[in-house]
Amino acid sequence: TLRPRLAGVPALVMPRRMLTVTRTLFMTDGEQHIYDKLHGELQPTKLSVTDSSGGCGSMYVVEIEAECFRGLNRVKQTKMVNGLLKSELKDMHGMRVLCTVPPEKA
Repeated sequence: TLRPRLAGVPALVMPRRMLTVTRTLFMTDGEQHIYDKLHGELQPTKLSVTDSSGGCGSMYVVEIEAECFRGLNRVKQTKMVNGLLKSELKDMHGMRVLCTVPPEKA
């Protein structure tokens, strides 16, 4: 099932905390579930969840930028994301996680 993402809200006027970078305006149920879980726990400044398996939910790409990653190496950042999605990972073939830290404010 596809759901519209923030229907009727132009991307250019969305507040930074709601900014998402996606390839389409719609999310599968699996993408929405992962997005909601990560967004609720990590409060990212940027978050993109893409089903890279063609819609069957066996493989995902997660791109996330969050302040809570500051000071952690990439392995610890990825483990943080994987830990939150531990139960979901059992039903997947795999997940690619790309973590970044927001730029420091001057």
